Amino acid sequence: MRMPNMMVTTFAVILVVGLLGFYWRADNSVGDGEIGLQVGVPIQHALQASKITPMPIVLRLVNNTDTVATLTADGPCKLFRYVITTDDGGFIQAVRRPEVCEETITRGAIAERDVVEEIRQVPLDTARYKPGAYKIQVKFWNYEGQAEFQLTE
Repeated sequence: MRMPNMMVTTFAVILVVGLLGFYWRADNSVGDGEIGLQVGVPIQHALQASKITPMPIVLRLVNNTDTVATLTADGPCKLFRYVITTDDGGFIQAVRRPEVCEETITRGAIAERDVVEEIRQVPLDTARYKPGAYKIQVKFWNYEGQAEFQLTE
């Protein structure tokens, strides 16, 4: 019995995101005594023929301090924000304020020497993109991070 293409694609995305998360477990890019955001995206991502191309991203908020850190967001719909630019800084797309906000929390905490990891989908407006290099700048719980990625056909 053959699995539907959508299920195969979903499993492939989960595998890639899981491998990125596993790779980052040994990454020391957030220094000792610091709190920082690591952003992981597929290095190459194929544009789809549909109006929207979903792109998975992994957010890792790392607390490398010996104290519990309070997390705050400017509002329930501002817990996760992003801006995508071309490699040379030209604006392409930013998060739109949703009509219905799925977020409900604006405060949280991260324990000492702990990680908050979350997987999100960024809906790329396919009409705005062509194959090439892009950057995504993310704000998650008021911590900023960025990553580079390539779009292919």
